[in-house]
Amino acid sequence: MSGPDRLASAAAEAARLLEVAWSSASDPLRAEVVRELARSLGEEIEALAGPAGRTSSDARFEAALRAADVANLAASSLADLPDEDVFRAVAAALLAAGAARALVGLAEIEASQLDGDHARYALKDAGSAAWRARFAVRQTDEFLGIEA
Repeated sequence: MSGPDRLASAAAEAARLLEVAWSSASDPLRAEVVRELARSLGEEIEALAGPAGRTSSDARFEAALRAADVANLAASSLADLPDEDVFRAVAAALLAAGAARALVGLAEIEASQLDGDHARYALKDAGSAAWRARFAVRQTDEFLGIEA
């Protein structure tokens, strides 16, 4: 498994952690929605990872966006979880955010080989994923009482 594929796998694992964190939440309807979103995002990320070493730069950008989605879903749900499950959601938020930022870094390097409009749109996606990953980390830090 290549480095980018491992990063995508880390983001998919973050989605699984979030799914488990919501398995015993007190609001069954919300829990089902969050679990289904996490499961779906994890599956999308795994599909984007593709066969070992054959992941395209476009797939890396998409995986980074999905990883940022996992990070934000986890970070925005922290206050609604029982104390015994919060640590899993915190881990999911931080793991997914880190994977998103790392995938963005790799994909930005590859974007230099893309043509005009394709490169411009890919870099916009990268910027969006990076911003959303940072936002999830800020939300998580605020929940934990960590000052930036």
